[in-house]
Amino acid sequence: MSDPEERIGNESAARPRAPGPRLGIGRTAEVFTWGDAEIIKLLRPGSPERWGELEAAIAARVDATGLAAPHFLGVERVDGRYGLVFERVTGPSMLDRLTRRPWRVDRLARGFAALHTRINETDGAGLPSHVANVRAAIERAAEPLGAMRLDAALRRLDKVAAGSVVCHGDMHPGNVILSSKGPIVIDWLTAGAGPAEADVARTLFLLLGSDIPTVYPPIQRALISGIRRRFTGTYLRHYRRLRSVDAHQLYLWRLLVLAARMSEGIEAERASLLVRIDAEVDRAGTWSR
Repeated sequence: MSDPEERIGNESAARPRAPGPRLGIGRTAEVFTWGDAEIIKLLRPGSPERWGELEAAIAARVDATGLAAPHFLGVERVDGRYGLVFERVTGPSMLDRLTRRPWRVDRLARGFAALHTRINETDGAGLPSHVANVRAAIERAAEPLGAMRLDAALRRLDKVAAGSVVCHGDMHPGNVILSSKGPIVIDWLTAGAGPAEADVARTLFLLLGSDIPTVYPPIQRALISGIRRRFTGTYLRHYRRLRSVDAHQLYLWRLLVLAARMSEGIEAERASLLVRIDAEVDRAGTWSR
């Protein structure tokens, strides 16, 4: 495998010069086909180019680890827009499979745990500090958190172990593609080097912490809730069989995950997040210490 840094800025004359149909759109980038076997992720106009450069550096390091991630193939410019080229991975997401075949919940949860432990057992050298990223996220949420919650979260952050393994930062079934080559984990922009317990705490929040939309009828919401609880319980038990988890560190990260989530600006979650943050702080008795 070539040095990952060599792929940042390299362009291939064999690649097509114009993107194909758009596959998806996010807050910062759009994804298009790029020939038959690749995709290109183009920053949206107005997005700082440094975001793309950071993602390219992270993608190159993740690719070098050999983890189950789309191969990073370099960067291109299209009409002046910064773009990252990746191997094209096709297949349903694990979330889609779980939704369509809920009777496979335990099998899927065990596979998800196995993927996550492989990530958290991999050396994260060369990736940004996950703890520093969380600190920055909490500080960005200073206004909605308020001074007392912010202080409690930052004091909690000073108590966690640094860690040095790969943390995906957004590991959930929607980010696992069940391809013909096996499961592939996507969306590594938030990857960093840190403690595995931080990554597990974030995943537990993503699995259980978000509200089920009220557009679903009560019976369907109850079914979704039951499947989520079953998936989460099986995932955590299997993860612990495969890799030890420091229960105290996992506990410490619960508050930090909630506080950092506030920086994502999801208005529908704001009130419930503040209630949960207050409960975590009350439980620890850290308002005045």
